[in-house]
Amino acid sequence: MNTGLAHERSQGTRVSIVLPLYNSAPELPSMSSELDRQTYRNREVIMVDDGSSDGTWAVANRLSSGRSDVAVIRTEHLGASHARNVGASKASGEIIFFAESDCVYDEHFVQKAVESLDSQPNAGAVCLTGGPLITRATLATRCIDVENKVQHKLLKEGKIKPFYAWVYKKEVFSSLGGFDERLFQGEDKDLFSRLKSAGYTVSWVPGVNWRHRRDQTTYQMAQKWMSRGRSRILYALKHRQALDIAKTLLPFWVTVVGLFVLIWVPLVGAALLLAVLVAFVVQTARIAAISWSEVEKKSVFLGYPAFVVARNFSMAVGYSVALVKVLERKVQGKETNWSNV
Repeated sequence: MNTGLAHERSQGTRVSIVLPLYNSAPELPSMSSELDRQTYRNREVIMVDDGSSDGTWAVANRLSSGRSDVAVIRTEHLGASHARNVGASKASGEIIFFAESDCVYDEHFVQKAVESLDSQPNAGAVCLTGGPLITRATLATRCIDVENKVQHKLLKEGKIKPFYAWVYKKEVFSSLGGFDERLFQGEDKDLFSRLKSAGYTVSWVPGVNWRHRRDQTTYQMAQKWMSRGRSRILYALKHRQALDIAKTLLPFWVTVVGLFVLIWVPLVGAALLLAVLVAFVVQTARIAAISWSEVEKKSVFLGYPAFVVARNFSMAVGYSVALVKVLERKVQGKETNWSNV
């Protein structure tokens, strides 16, 4: 069992890779091998088991056995933000890379991150852009790929700036207070927002430097989006994103009201439903205008409105349930966090 502190393992470590784990036993061996493939060698790996109920703890200890560059820590199940903060507190590196067990990283990921930060001394973090890992060509995966291409193009053209980071200078991360442990979704954007508010710049490494394993069908993703909506509401409320909440909830509830009204006042109900449809078609047209030259199969744009409807409505259901729960707990005078919303 390797539970030694990071600074006791290596005094000269430059990069600490913090890997939060929760019921990750099946994918952990391949993830460990992937981190070992990183060309940048002056690094340590800190695995933090977030109170898993499967064999994660045993697998992590087996993989770290006999290695001075890997530590394993176990905490009670308090969420990924807590696990990351614990891992960061044990890190000896001056740069912290918060890895994800459901991502596949380019072997030069850490090398590129270090070089980017070294080239911009005033940067507090670095954004290495990525993309989805597509194993099946479905409507959902094609649409996500389109949106990813849109983001990359807008970044390249300077129309948007980097909006997330998973690699931070440790002193900067510590000064920001780490991840907000009340959040389960949007915790990365919350930290990034505090980074920008503190006046730090962010370096950027373009291209696809990692790929995120995602569900491959719209139905599977809809289930994930609903759950994500429930937990993401706390981030939206913390940052007073009333417009974002309204943009998510309005199309869904206008559709619900439109279907209800359609029975008694057909014209009004039809007008409401048509307004929602037009809004999604306009969004498709905007996405197509940006990414048309980047997308080989243009037919994907025909199904894009359906994809957006599925995502928006799933998120809206999650938001709605969470808002009721937040209001209920507020009336009861109880605190809200990711585990009780």
